[in-house]
Amino acid sequence: MPEVENISALDRVRNIVAEVLEVESVEADAGFYDDLAADSLEKVEIIVRVGREFDLEISPDEAAEVTSSSSMVALLRAKGKAA
Repeated sequence: MPEVENISALDRVRNIVAEVLEVESVEADAGFYDDLAADSLEKVEIIVRVGREFDLEISPDEAAEVTSSSSMVALLRAKGKAA
């Protein structure tokens, strides 16, 4: 089993967010804009990277609803890409 499959979806998303925003760690419920001071381009980068990581198309409407790592994981679960 590839190593990436052993990491939870939440941890994978949090790692992407931390990498894009250049922070050490990200709390699951930390808001991209309010808590992490992300700008709109950084959010787009997060959405694109998560889409690649999970082999998933995320529509603009879906992306607009994603405001934190935990809400991203909820979307992944709804699309059958996370347990």
